[in-house]
Amino acid sequence: MAEFESRQAFEHIDKLAYEIGPRLAGTRGDAMAAEYISKQLKGYGLKVTAQEFSFVDRYGRAKVTACLFAVALVLALFLSPIISIIIWLVAQALWCSLSRVMPRRTSRNLIAIKEAEVPKRKIAVTAHYDSARVTVSSRFSLAVGFAFLPALVLVTVVLTINVFVAVPAWPIFWFVLAAILLPLCGAMFFGANSRRVSPGAEDNASGTAVMLEAARVLAELPPPETSLTFVAFGAEEQGLVGSRELAKSKLLPPDTQMLNLDMVGASSIPYVIEGNGMVRKVRTPASINQKLIASVVNVGLKPKMWWAPLSGHDHMPLVKAGIKATTFTFDTSGTDDLGKHLSRWFNLPNARMRGYRQLHSVDDTPERISLANIERAGAVVLDFVKAI
Repeated sequence: MAEFESRQAFEHIDKLAYEIGPRLAGTRGDAMAAEYISKQLKGYGLKVTAQEFSFVDRYGRAKVTACLFAVALVLALFLSPIISIIIWLVAQALWCSLSRVMPRRTSRNLIAIKEAEVPKRKIAVTAHYDSARVTVSSRFSLAVGFAFLPALVLVTVVLTINVFVAVPAWPIFWFVLAAILLPLCGAMFFGANSRRVSPGAEDNASGTAVMLEAARVLAELPPPETSLTFVAFGAEEQGLVGSRELAKSKLLPPDTQMLNLDMVGASSIPYVIEGNGMVRKVRTPASINQKLIASVVNVGLKPKMWWAPLSGHDHMPLVKAGIKATTFTFDTSGTDDLGKHLSRWFNLPNARMRGYRQLHSVDDTPERISLANIERAGAVVLDFVKAI
């Protein structure tokens, strides 16, 4: 098998994060990144197709959502109870319809295939290439999103009660509701209003670069009787849109085994994603995680398991579609009190929040990427493919 060149992978990171720069899905930077990735994959002799899809920008949707509910709640202070609940329910209906009525953007998945004449196994290596808007704090943004729906439910219940049983001293109750919901609406609006976009060196030019270099190596000397697929996902930061589209399309055969790479360059501790979610839990198949763990150990690392309670990974839509898929990542060490609390409250194994402080910031630059980590991630990918 050809040799994995970590410096070649680093050149891809430089190209994506520096030359192209921010890659917000649906923008010019996103399209330039897709063109670059497609050119590289074609240069390796792979058959490349682009799966285009449309989506509503999540940041624009967040701003409209914040305005809708803030206005509806303010009106409830001045209008009669029946009119207030009608306006509130109309706001909820509009909120549920935003994905159909708001303007849509376009992005794409890039799917590169190396077919075997008589394949006995099918393997996919994937990574997302888009980057996110800059946030004040990724944990703060997650907390706002987590608290928003319960706040809506609370307001709905109180407004409904006020229709049937007139609540005495209604302005006092309203101010309590406003003190809960309006700060959340403000945080959602201003958090989504940032015009700055992260260069995304670690998240996720690093995963894309390792995938590209692994594609070069494996295309040059493919494993026998193995069909290989390499996928660069678009619009991951918009809510796993690209991987959801791939899962819906069923372009990956159901017997494919998939390794997703997400943030593999800057931190020191290797993690295998055990599952995502708190209430709607999606668990990674244990059989493929065992293979990934074995590969991580084979390259001299000591992997840890990670349940991500408030974030998703691109392998999860494929798991729901019946494909054996998992994600490999690196993150920082250190204590995580929030993760411990979520583990206890929701009965989650190994729950933790991501510790990389430059996540979704302008400081997520190539200078923070470790060549040694890129080398290790490449070795994990090649060992994983070889083992299967």
